[in-house]
Amino acid sequence: MKKENLLSSWKEIASYLDCNVRTCYRWEKKVGLPVHRFRDSNGARVFAYKDELDKWLAERTEDKYIPKKAFFSNIRWNRSYYFFLPFVALIAAFIIYIFLGSPLSTPKPADFKIVNSSLIILNKKGKELWRYDTGIESLFDEKVYREHFQFKIKTDNVPPSSKPLLIIKDINYDGHAEVLFGTQTQDGFGGGDLLCFNYKGTLLWKFQIGREMKFGPKIYSPDYFFEGFDVCDLEGDDNLEIIIISNNNSFFPTQLVMLNSEGEILGEYWNSGRLSDYAFVDLNGDGKKEIIAVGPNNEFGKGCLVVFDPTKIKGGSPQSGYYKCEELEPGSEKYYILFPRTDVDIDKHPVESIISIDVLKNHRLSVLAGLSRIFYELNYRLEIQDVRFSHTFEQMHKEARLEGKIKSELNEEYRSNLAKGLLYYDGENWISKPTMSNSWK
Repeated sequence: MKKENLLSSWKEIASYLDCNVRTCYRWEKKVGLPVHRFRDSNGARVFAYKDELDKWLAERTEDKYIPKKAFFSNIRWNRSYYFFLPFVALIAAFIIYIFLGSPLSTPKPADFKIVNSSLIILNKKGKELWRYDTGIESLFDEKVYREHFQFKIKTDNVPPSSKPLLIIKDINYDGHAEVLFGTQTQDGFGGGDLLCFNYKGTLLWKFQIGREMKFGPKIYSPDYFFEGFDVCDLEGDDNLEIIIISNNNSFFPTQLVMLNSEGEILGEYWNSGRLSDYAFVDLNGDGKKEIIAVGPNNEFGKGCLVVFDPTKIKGGSPQSGYYKCEELEPGSEKYYILFPRTDVDIDKHPVESIISIDVLKNHRLSVLAGLSRIFYELNYRLEIQDVRFSHTFEQMHKEARLEGKIKSELNEEYRSNLAKGLLYYDGENWISKPTMSNSWK
């Protein structure tokens, strides 16, 4: 096949057909646009051949699909008829409105209510469009879901952000908003389904988070709760991906999974520690946004930061013994970083965690350690740029010194030692030099 016959992205296909990418996406689903997928891309990367597109287009624009004569071309109009046309149009519109409903009355989900075990979807005027009964008596109430609606929201809680459990958005570019709803319960048991509805309330698909897993000698139940989920075009191809983080109800296993808009799994990764926050940002300038997740690593008792290429998410975090799942292959993460403990927090809890991540305007990543309340800033090459003491940490350090628990002083040496304390997994060992676990290739 000649190279000049090949189109290797949605954008090239759309340009060739003189339409937008969303139209191509719909044509593929509804009228068989001949698009192919690379086997190694989880269905995300596409290509097409110009001759196949030409043939497909010709079959849909042949003369037999176009009337030989316009229907109205055979009608001879008397000028006096024009006087009555507005009245005829009004009467026709009235009849359509009475018997068929307003042509503008297509359900447009915009808001919601939670009443007992039911999700009720409303339009922007607050009118009920449809409802779905989950059958879960202990379903989170509306107040909780309102705090986890549409976007990640900063809070004063720990972790300091609430992740979505309900999103109303057109995720498949059909021109109508879908509803993504994560069932979450008061005690964490009995929910764990991500439900996708169309604008009419028809259940399109369901995805159950978590599954039974064995780490070390222990088997962990398939009872998982949502940390949250989000929707983003990670690859810049006008296809939206759904990223879900879910934690085992009682113990450390955490699942990070990426779905397409049809609810199909594109990638899955397991971390031995509850991931608590995420960000999407293009670190290497290739036009694709990486997934950055943060949390703890329970084996090492330290906070962690993990970077994923969205086209290749698989395996598990670098672990051993009790925290290792033998059925998982080595992780595909691009970076896995551990953050140091301090003499202030070391006796507060056996496990520290990175509880939040923010993308700054100066091309830095700012992460916050949960126990120590220290901020670490890294550049897009994941090199440490600064260590910032919060007032909370300074106060804790001062009190620990007064109580005789520690002897260290807060100075540049203390700050420098923390900066040198970051550890990077190079695919085999933990080293202090900024290093990738797996290359970008």
